[in-house]
Amino acid sequence: MEQNKIGMSVIGALLAAIVGGAVWALIAITTEYELGIIAWAIGGLAGYAVSYFAGKRTSVTIQLIAVIASVLGILLGKYFIVAYFYNYESFNGMFSSEVFSFFKETFVELFEIMDLVFVAFAVVTAWQLPNKLANKAEAPQQPLSPQ
Repeated sequence: MEQNKIGMSVIGALLAAIVGGAVWALIAITTEYELGIIAWAIGGLAGYAVSYFAGKRTSVTIQLIAVIASVLGILLGKYFIVAYFYNYESFNGMFSSEVFSFFKETFVELFEIMDLVFVAFAVVTAWQLPNKLANKAEAPQQPLSPQ
């Protein structure tokens, strides 16, 4: 049962990372501005997806999967943005070795102080959210009292 919970969490994490990164890139490309709060939202999406796919149960492993997914989603978003503008506003050749090399060479310049702040927010959110959702799922439901 534990293996299934972890396997499903990894699937949820990968989906959250890919969708979150793609949405962030699309917003950044259309607005020509990177909104850091979306990076934070990727952390929330990763935490929620991992929790959901784990059946609202949690463990340190589940939390680590959420954290890794949040960072992966942010990296994918940055990569998609760089690839789009590197290819003269096109997604053609997005996964070429040339684009990947450019991304690696410019990696440090891609993250300014505020980017790192939002990455930290994303990581903390991804870490905490599975526990909060599990606790909420375990809380006994109290019937509504008539007034």
